[in-house]
Amino acid sequence: MVKKIIAIFGIYLTVFCFLLTAHASSLFVYFQFEGVKKPIKIGSISIENKTLTLNKTFNPTETQKQFLLGTFHLKGKIHSIKMNDKIYTLVSALNIKDNSVKAVFIKATKNGIYVAPQNLLSVKDKVLFSIPDKNAVGVIDGDSGLVAGFIGFNEKPFGIGMIGDRIYVGFKGIPIVSVLSMENGFPVSDISIPGAGSAEIESLKGNLYILSASRQNLFIYDTLSGTLNSIHFHRKVSDFFINNATNSILTADGGTGNINIFSLINGRLTGTVTIPGNIVSVCGDRENIYAADSFTSSIIKYSLLSKTSDSEDLPEEPLKLRISEHLLFVTTPSKVIALDTFSLNPYLAFNINKSSEILIGNDKLFIFSKTGKYFIINKSSLSVETVGDIPGAVFQAASNKSEG
Repeated sequence: MVKKIIAIFGIYLTVFCFLLTAHASSLFVYFQFEGVKKPIKIGSISIENKTLTLNKTFNPTETQKQFLLGTFHLKGKIHSIKMNDKIYTLVSALNIKDNSVKAVFIKATKNGIYVAPQNLLSVKDKVLFSIPDKNAVGVIDGDSGLVAGFIGFNEKPFGIGMIGDRIYVGFKGIPIVSVLSMENGFPVSDISIPGAGSAEIESLKGNLYILSASRQNLFIYDTLSGTLNSIHFHRKVSDFFINNATNSILTADGGTGNINIFSLINGRLTGTVTIPGNIVSVCGDRENIYAADSFTSSIIKYSLLSKTSDSEDLPEEPLKLRISEHLLFVTTPSKVIALDTFSLNPYLAFNINKSSEILIGNDKLFIFSKTGKYFIINKSSLSVETVGDIPGAVFQAASNKSEG
């Protein structure tokens, strides 16, 4: 009994110490053009006693009007920024605390330049993305397509989901999912989960689907009742997909080529489809299952009705596969390719390198690249609307307006 109490105390002490671990606070500085087309050369920017030398000209384009200038590691109240030897006072002071991750925006307008701190309260349509290496979740304003600010954490955030007025963030190595206010990003509560933390998080109809860090368990959390159920996998899954069209959960066991089908209602295994190869990603609609095979660099369509399959070769190995109505979107090391779901023929390709995450919204497609860029694509015209800068590689993105 004593050993058990000591063991439990040790676990809670480890978690408590992990939560209190401090890291350098980060302030990301952006320059933003608002109704101004004239380029600007920035020699340097200074905050407090720290200076960042740039000597670079920034030129707004039709798709990119916001640029990341750099990162400052500091804390305390920030009242002003010096740019090109001129001091600009913030419209309101920005308080940087331990473990804070925030942004400040230098804005060029027709009436001159002014500096504003992030204000997440003003953003109604939020698109979130986790950046583990920065201990941060970033926020894009879904209306403007511009970065609006960041939320900092003591730990590295990985999975992220959104339901109603709450944000859910998971961490590898710590058995909780943090619950935050959608309005301002402030912490509300925690959800305890078994094991050593979580990887991806998906959400649908009031439920959270939390893939464990071991990738061998899927926890299903009912946000209304607070109950937690789970599905155990005998092997690690490479991907999972919530198929609302068939009330099922698809999981890809890349090592065996098995795609398991679980009921969305009771979590029971209802079928298995075997596709030879190394299945790295999976998705589906009412009639078909689509799989990305990195071994043959192909996309496979398996018909649930005829039990037959078809395939389309790709120029590179696929990384992630997602569906939106009649189109499949697949990321490869150098492109994002749209395929027709009926014929699997390539419809269009975007030259986007090193994509790390793809999020399909109701009317827009968000693609995040390890090159420090994100792209917003209009789903109707399949044209790039916005290109923006991000400070690190994105693990997962989420939106209340995403398909599912």
